[in-house]
Amino acid sequence: MKKSLIALAVLAASGTAMAQSYVTLYGVLDIGFGKVKDGKWGLNNGEGYSAGQDGFNSTSVIGFRGSEDLGGGLKANFNLQSGGLDLSTGATSVAFSREAWVGLEGAGWGAIQLGRSSSIGAKVLGAYDFNGTSYSSAYDRAGISAVTWYGSSRRSNQVQYASPNLGGVVVRAGFTPKGDEGGVQGVGVPGTAKNRYSLGATFANGPLSVSAIAETKQAEGLRTAYAVGASYDLQVVKLAATYNRRESEGVDGYNTFTSTGGQFSGGKGWTLAAVAPFGAANVGVQYARNTDADIKALELFANYALSKRTRLYVDFVKGYDQNAVIAVPGGRTAAASNPYAVGLGVVHTF
Repeated sequence: MKKSLIALAVLAASGTAMAQSYVTLYGVLDIGFGKVKDGKWGLNNGEGYSAGQDGFNSTSVIGFRGSEDLGGGLKANFNLQSGGLDLSTGATSVAFSREAWVGLEGAGWGAIQLGRSSSIGAKVLGAYDFNGTSYSSAYDRAGISAVTWYGSSRRSNQVQYASPNLGGVVVRAGFTPKGDEGGVQGVGVPGTAKNRYSLGATFANGPLSVSAIAETKQAEGLRTAYAVGASYDLQVVKLAATYNRRESEGVDGYNTFTSTGGQFSGGKGWTLAAVAPFGAANVGVQYARNTDADIKALELFANYALSKRTRLYVDFVKGYDQNAVIAVPGGRTAAASNPYAVGLGVVHTF
């Protein structure tokens, strides 16, 4: 009898510890066929987008995240996320280059993250890209996506804060000391880098969502970038619009149908989007116009949910009048004429 009571006590204590702390293995797996204009069809290696490492709709990733209850409403959180997962060959490089942070969270004051994590722009304005930041994103193809400011949707060496939800308002702020800017994301070296600040806020109440964000320049030759966005859900269709000024001065835009397209982008402009649900499916259209570079991009997409974790997708994007350039260190390269890209595949999350 005593042995049974001891065993039950041990199990109860173990259960309490498990409830207070957890670690989760998670991932996103995307594989499908895609191609760009004048290219060839490929299985996660279609010409014109990241060979092997990306699906057309999502980036294949694997990660670990967890939380520990420290008592008094305080928690310790972490996230380690690795990209570079090639589903076409099975090859991978385990480097936690997408998310690598530890933080603290309190019920009354919000959450702090320290390390490398998604940018404030990605967290705040990403919600207005209804197809996610996929390869077919019209926003990014036109060079006016807040998600990819300064060449990346991630920020290294950053202290990031998120407030609790206060009547529908969530405020986010980020800070990177200039001493930590050493060629990060291709720009900024210790001699020219600046302290970088970002601030964003979202108000969401019922069908309405409104957001704004700004991020200061991280080196000379760049500028403060800012964006605003709003969406409204009519149930039968959800609508969104954004306005964006990107970070490079004197750069008319860029062509992201090449691997070097995402660096040192510039311009400003607006976007419109609509997505409609049809049972387990949704169908959407998104349009973006970079008014500085006279770049226009149209995106069509459809998704069909086979389950809560698995869906099929078809994505198409076409650029119009792309008189833009690829702005990279050492010069610029002319963009392709009226390029397009198409992809279809399957995404599974776990």
